Amino acid sequence: MARDLPPLNALRMFEAASRHLNFTKASEELFVTQGAVSRQIKLLEDNLQQPLFVRDGPKLGLTPEGERYREAIRDGLAIIRRGTADLRRVSTSPTLTVSVLPSFATLWLVPRIVDFLAGQPDFELQVSSSYDLVDFTQSPNTDVAIRLGKGDWPGVYSEKLFSTDVFPVCSPRLLQGASPFRDNTEVLNHPLIYATEPYDEWDRWFAAAFVKSPEQHPGTRYSDQQALQQAAIEGQGIALARSLLVESDLTSGRLIRPSGISVRSQMSYFFVCPHGQEDTQNLRPFLEWLRQEAARYAGACVDCNEPLTDSRMGEETPAMRVVS
Repeated sequence: MARDLPPLNALRMFEAASRHLNFTKASEELFVTQGAVSRQIKLLEDNLQQPLFVRDGPKLGLTPEGERYREAIRDGLAIIRRGTADLRRVSTSPTLTVSVLPSFATLWLVPRIVDFLAGQPDFELQVSSSYDLVDFTQSPNTDVAIRLGKGDWPGVYSEKLFSTDVFPVCSPRLLQGASPFRDNTEVLNHPLIYATEPYDEWDRWFAAAFVKSPEQHPGTRYSDQQALQQAAIEGQGIALARSLLVESDLTSGRLIRPSGISVRSQMSYFFVCPHGQEDTQNLRPFLEWLRQEAARYAGACVDCNEPLTDSRMGEETPAMRVVS
């Protein structure tokens, strides 16, 4: 009678080899010899009675059966990894590993996380800053991610936390030179600072302000919002800031708003985790705290019908207008 499961060690080696499509790299990852990987793959193919790999000259590929099997084994090992990680957490104090964008970590999370920890004295929080989307199947020790986007990531639970507006900001020094800012068209008299794609929204702001967008977009581009705001503080030009992250720089006077036109960003900040994990004991306190902070932020948004007056500019800017 055939065994229900093939040798588990062979499955582990097949998962690594199918991911790298290279027996040598798989052997280095698993700290075994290349010959050991080859023998285990042969044992697995004999057990399944069909080939899983095919060679095309020096290249190693998967057969159609191997491709389907790789997906099944990958998902199965991910469940085992996450179950193991969850079991280890139960035996110790609650631990939560959160992956966030560096700008969100520095400008929003770090100044506020003390409030969360004060209410959860036994909670251990680990914050990892990264630009990369989290693959929870390959990163079982990462519990939660907070990402900027449209929430359309496949295979995960996502919940919108913060919708933000974007608007121009600059150093007060920039407007004290030869090009003062009297109306929105004069934004083009200054260097513009851009976010990298897909986060740049200058064209949408130009449309809302009835300013003809330049045909070309010369200027420095930044992948990180904190770096973009710092570039504006240093006087490099005018940048589009996200309302959630710029409050401190505006309050301190390091940055000012030369225009009252705001545009509702097409992207929001989302809480992301594996499906079914959002209501677990480990994640629930953090998500509830984020929901409270999101509600507080939404309630504290500036009344968009009020005119924006900036005494540092010495004149009143056009009435604030938010365009969705």
